[in-house]
Amino acid sequence: MLPCKPQIGALVNCPLIGPGIAEIMFMARMTKLPRRARSVLLSLVAQRLGETTETTFTRARAWFHAWQTVWHARRDIVRFLRTGDAGLAYDLRRRFGLGGTLGAAQPVPDDLFQASDGPQRSPPATIVIPIYNAADMVERLLGALPDTLSPNQAIILVNDGSSDPRVAQITSRFERDWPTTETINLTENQGFVAAVTAAISRVHSDHHVILLNSDTIPPRDWIPRLLAPILASDNIASVTPLSNAAEILSVPCAGLDTAPTANLIDAMDRAAQRLRPRAVDLPTGIGFCMALNRRYLDRIGGFDPAFGQGYGEEVDWCQRASAVGGRHVVVTNLVVGHLGGASFGAETRRRKVAHASRIITDRYPAYSGAVAEWERRDPIAPERLAIAMAWAAEHATGRIPIYVAHAIGGGAETALQTEIAAARKTGAETVVILRVGGRANWRVELCGTRFTLAGDVDDVEVVHALLSPLAHRHVIYSCAVHAAEPAAIPNELLRLADGHRLSVRLHDFFPISPSWNLLGSDGRFHGVPRLETHDPAHGIAPTSTTPGCSHAEWRSRWGRVMDLADDITVFAPSGAALLSAAYPGVEPKITVRPHQILQRPPRLPSGGQTLGVLGGINHPKGGAVLQALSRDGARRIAIIGELDGCFHLPPPHVVNGRYKQAEIARLAQTYDIGAWFLPSVCPETFSFATHEALATGLPVACFNLGAQGETVADAPNGHLFDLDPSDIPAIAARIETLFPR
Repeated sequence: MLPCKPQIGALVNCPLIGPGIAEIMFMARMTKLPRRARSVLLSLVAQRLGETTETTFTRARAWFHAWQTVWHARRDIVRFLRTGDAGLAYDLRRRFGLGGTLGAAQPVPDDLFQASDGPQRSPPATIVIPIYNAADMVERLLGALPDTLSPNQAIILVNDGSSDPRVAQITSRFERDWPTTETINLTENQGFVAAVTAAISRVHSDHHVILLNSDTIPPRDWIPRLLAPILASDNIASVTPLSNAAEILSVPCAGLDTAPTANLIDAMDRAAQRLRPRAVDLPTGIGFCMALNRRYLDRIGGFDPAFGQGYGEEVDWCQRASAVGGRHVVVTNLVVGHLGGASFGAETRRRKVAHASRIITDRYPAYSGAVAEWERRDPIAPERLAIAMAWAAEHATGRIPIYVAHAIGGGAETALQTEIAAARKTGAETVVILRVGGRANWRVELCGTRFTLAGDVDDVEVVHALLSPLAHRHVIYSCAVHAAEPAAIPNELLRLADGHRLSVRLHDFFPISPSWNLLGSDGRFHGVPRLETHDPAHGIAPTSTTPGCSHAEWRSRWGRVMDLADDITVFAPSGAALLSAAYPGVEPKITVRPHQILQRPPRLPSGGQTLGVLGGINHPKGGAVLQALSRDGARRIAIIGELDGCFHLPPPHVVNGRYKQAEIARLAQTYDIGAWFLPSVCPETFSFATHEALATGLPVACFNLGAQGETVADAPNGHLFDLDPSDIPAIAARIETLFPR
């Protein structure tokens, strides 16, 4: 491996990043490498690029973009290698595509909220409404429908042999009040297909047709939006809106149907109207509310009577239309409410769906695969996320928690998930997580009890637009380490929490310094930095893409957050002391609440001869100390966890890699561990590893710093090292005292 300067660890110090990233980052040193070293680097990068590219052309293009990035970032790279400045680390991580492994998410376009200007024209159309009983729903629909219509829109009501006499009374009254209405009264129930066929035969020849179930709740101005794609393109055969219950077009997620109310649909549709109109291709339209292009009705005819009472007929029609060049789209700026499964209550949904599915499978074997692929891609994910925010606001019984968190896992993520679980128990049906440190500036996650929606956002204004429906919120700072623009985080917190509850959780010391572990540029802890410090580690240097921020300005910005915070939670007394030293006067807001340790390892027998190290190790966690100890002839070291690629422990020392909490005892016995050493050279806000090591009953040692030092000092098997972390001989001597002679 090529020589590694310690500053590179600030770029690749993430236990969730896969192998090979460190090698790619050596490109940052290309201007200082001799020719032979550059050749090695090139081969490493080529190997890495080759893992994700398929052809000579695409590899060449990837090469070009990789080296283009290096060239444009060359000045910032050299400055970072010289200073180790944290602000440059943020920017370079982004430019080299480094971020936490969050899983897939659709990018949210910057123009998502560019709604169409002004009212759309209302074209001539005929609305066909098949009715079978369900008088209350029919009355609700027809009572609201006139407010959504224009005079050039006709209505055909088909009373499909309803046994409830109220249906005839309701339809007759509506026909008297709305002059362009026609009612067809069938003497007996013939089913959806026959009812629609009877109506379409009476539709004016220049009218498009809108099928509308009697159990729907259409919003205002819905018809122009529904028909807009047909008017814009001749090859659009059908258009379907989004809904609370519309199979693959349901919001918040496909297949999750929720009960509609007028307020819910109104809120969801208001959110939809804010969006840039898009017509997104579908495998099929969905018949609860579906516009049919007159051109395709004339070309392929109506519904096939083989589907009888209903279900599947719209799929068959859409597949026939597709065969002659027709497209089917969802219009993403419209939400129509739907009760779902109640339009024809006399029949069991299960039996009708099973019958229709057999016909569709026989006729169109590829159809189910096309639907599954569409669901997998979810091409309307950004719009679904935006509208789901309104859905969440309407379903909330209290404030919706909005957590500002990072994307790199670890103890802060464990604590976040624990807090979210507790919030759910107290009635929070949905929560929002705003993550930083990923491949985009922000990852917006809306997490419900049965769904999670996620979108990657670069423009912070889009983030605020997405969250605007959440009128009652509780903003909670969890951890913003690795933010693309760290100096902007305090102001964004204040914007998010304007007029709302704001809480701060001290999972890191980011609110005190951009160096969230409080280490200076020399890699050492010197206490809370002075306001006038010029140590580059405690400020943000300007780059070609982001402005700088002095340490004094950093503290001023976070001071406003502390002043407006309703409560501040720290997880150890030492954290409270450091925060109070940085921001005098916040003590009344601070609550010290240690994390709960849900699972502790069992006690282990003494007598082992290996020094155990628990947890992921990087420079702040003592990587340099362990490397020096391994070269000093100290006893064997076993790291149960991962080791930053900037450090190396030669045999017989071992690095186990990732582990599960339940594996600690077994691994400790496997490696013959007789004592633990937690070599962090920075204060920690809380240390799960310390509690887990102490639970084994074996001797546990650490430096007299932070939460780990407090915990070890209070334990009967704890040993504090009041030593300089660079005094390796003294540390090695003290370690030997942990083992019985």
